[in-house]
Amino acid sequence: MKQNIEFCTCTQTKCRWHPKNHTDGCTPCIQKNLKNGEIPSCFFNLTGKANQRKGDTIEDFAKLVLEK
Repeated sequence: MKQNIEFCTCTQTKCRWHPKNHTDGCTPCIQKNLKNGEIPSCFFNLTGKANQRKGDTIEDFAKLVLEK
């Protein structure tokens, strides 16, 4: 089944979990992030400060959201 990935805002296209690199959509990325206590890169893009993040943790995301 072809996945609709046109909406994806993640710029890390070399990541093995990026939807462009397989046919499973966002599921592998979400699973990896949940397992590691992280937030997907596309969520960081919503803050407008993705390039200022220190890491991918939930805490790193929360700090950027609070700064905004």
